[in-house]
Amino acid sequence: MFNFEQRKLIAQLERDMKGLGLTVDYSKIATDQYIEFEAEGYNRIVIWLLNGCFLSLSLSNNPQFAKVAPKMLYIANKFMENYRKIDMEVTA
Repeated sequence: MFNFEQRKLIAQLERDMKGLGLTVDYSKIATDQYIEFEAEGYNRIVIWLLNGCFLSLSLSNNPQFAKVAPKMLYIANKFMENYRKIDMEVTA
């Protein structure tokens, strides 16, 4: 389903997010094509790998999570840019 470059990007994304203290859930990657990263229950970022790659974000009022949120969004944005480039190369 994913080519080598896409899998490599996904693995790097996991390492970066785990470095921020988020847990990763790959249970929906095969069926719904998304990866979910979570911190302390209600704080989660979901990166959808379909339709051009986008994200959704769920936040609660948690000061600890707020400290890593800017870095998390930066990492997710860079991932999506690179994923889109690879996706465009594959489909072209």
